[in-house]
Amino acid sequence: MTQTKRILVISDSLHELPAATTALDQCGHEVSYHHGLTHFSQLPAELVATADAIVMGRVMQTDAKALALATRCKVIALHTSGSDNVDLAAASRAGIVVTNVKGVNAEQCAEFSLGLMLAVVRQIRTGDIAIRQGEWAARTQSSLDLYGATLGVLGLGLIGKAAVRRAAAFGMRIVVHTRTPDHAFAEQYGVTYVEKDEALREADVVSLYASLTPQTRNMIGERELRLMKPSAYLINIARGELIDEDALYRALSEGWIAGAGLDVFATEPLTQSPFFALQNVILTPHQAGLAQSAKSNAALGAVTNALEALAGRLPPNAINPEAFNGAKP
Repeated sequence: MTQTKRILVISDSLHELPAATTALDQCGHEVSYHHGLTHFSQLPAELVATADAIVMGRVMQTDAKALALATRCKVIALHTSGSDNVDLAAASRAGIVVTNVKGVNAEQCAEFSLGLMLAVVRQIRTGDIAIRQGEWAARTQSSLDLYGATLGVLGLGLIGKAAVRRAAAFGMRIVVHTRTPDHAFAEQYGVTYVEKDEALREADVVSLYASLTPQTRNMIGERELRLMKPSAYLINIARGELIDEDALYRALSEGWIAGAGLDVFATEPLTQSPFFALQNVILTPHQAGLAQSAKSNAALGAVTNALEALAGRLPPNAINPEAFNGAKP
């Protein structure tokens, strides 16, 4: 008979997604919910210490010190595509397998990035504010034409490729910087591979789709922003830590670039920021992947990964499979 385990869910949304909650209700294990993205180090100690599995979103401060509190945990199942919020090396040393749901919301994230690009470049938010203040089109007399403009894509994973397919339909010229060029894809969608600096210099819009690694952290700083055209825009739905935010604030406030659309930030949730005072940046609360189907599929995928680990099977989306010992429950 399978021994009952304890599953801790740390999320601000999973409890509202029926496919995931039904799977948890029927799994035969004891399930506890903590509603919110509280930093791992600030969670109730008794919840963490008694959990055999943790299902969570982008909970920050999941470092070695915090993981040491999870003395029984065998799996952390993320319902996000990224895993940079977890110290994977520390998790592996502790015998905790970490899983994600990479690619489950690629199409939704890509469409949001194009929507953010349209909103900031075509001054949609500016026009909305103006008309509400009785100014009609006083602030929106002209904007960049996206048809024929150059899109600089940094990072060509699943989301980057989905964005390129959409941008090609817009009639944009597309230049891409990536460590892993796909030449068949480039031929199909008219992509030109270039070095990062060249993409920054040529692009009318630069859009980030890179993963966060030690090499990509602050990949956009003062030097890179000064390479961009004064008329260019920066879009980021990937990770906030890809950008030096102090440098970006200066770039936006001093006119190095024309504007930006940001869905992610180095500190989340973002409750105060100098960006709030700027009119040439659109800010959204890390919502690119939050379309209903993507949220549901991601949550169910995370629950499935956790249950597989508790059943003594290597989860299909294990990031650090070396941490899995395969012990039966």
